[in-house]
Amino acid sequence: MPDLALGAVIAFDFQSWNVQEEIALVRAAGVRRVQIYRNYLQGIAARDIRATLDAAGLTADSLHGYFFYEKMERGPSCSVASPDETERHSAIEILRGEAGFARALGCRDIIVHPVGQRQYSAEDRGDPRAQEAALGRSARDLAAIGAKADVRFLIENMPPPIFSGDAAMLRRIADETASPHVGLAFDSGHATLTGNPAGIVRAMGPRLWGVHLHDTRGTEDDHLLPGMGVVPFEDVARALAEVGFSGTFMLEVYRPTDEVRRDLTPERLAFIDRLRRLASGAKA
Repeated sequence: MPDLALGAVIAFDFQSWNVQEEIALVRAAGVRRVQIYRNYLQGIAARDIRATLDAAGLTADSLHGYFFYEKMERGPSCSVASPDETERHSAIEILRGEAGFARALGCRDIIVHPVGQRQYSAEDRGDPRAQEAALGRSARDLAAIGAKADVRFLIENMPPPIFSGDAAMLRRIADETASPHVGLAFDSGHATLTGNPAGIVRAMGPRLWGVHLHDTRGTEDDHLLPGMGVVPFEDVARALAEVGFSGTFMLEVYRPTDEVRRDLTPERLAFIDRLRRLASGAKA
């Protein structure tokens, strides 16, 4: 199997990140494929993002679907795992719009958080069994949208105690949906906070089509560069090779630009490259 392509998430229209400087940093690291995350409140058009990428020689690999990284009260909730059918249908319509945005970017994969920001609070987490059933209904709805728009929705594992940390449950929903337009995304930080990240990769198996690779110190979703925390990345990389993962080796580092510049050392880049080759099936 050829080596996996190296990718990175690029965030548009946030004060914490300088887009042009981040692009220069990831290009210097050998990245040519990027996942797009945008500040929805700013309303940037897909054509403008694509123009920026074209000018930098980058390709849109995927879209991080609608989710507010920061608490923004003006944004609507988006929970495809909501047992409230009105809320769930609203989330489906948001993601229908994301399908169009992805196509305008020129990519097919959309990362989906099963719950919205509101469900992060203890009082709104709800009944996991009802949420699982709702997510199953949503997966079927997303499969139909994906087939029409020729995109794939990848449901991401979340950290505890938020719903959807159970990889076996996510795999069951993806298998039951049985669509080439609905798969799973593995998040290394979320998985490490859940426990046994390599086991989560194996549980997702052939339904694992996308990854978010970043490190954590073990208590928060820190979004550090690999090698800066406690994620057992060599085990994770070998597990990715075992399940035949063939997507982009996608780094997801949400840190201020000056921190990324400081931390992206030659030694850390060498470690990331070794992990990428391990995940591609190379021998240690």
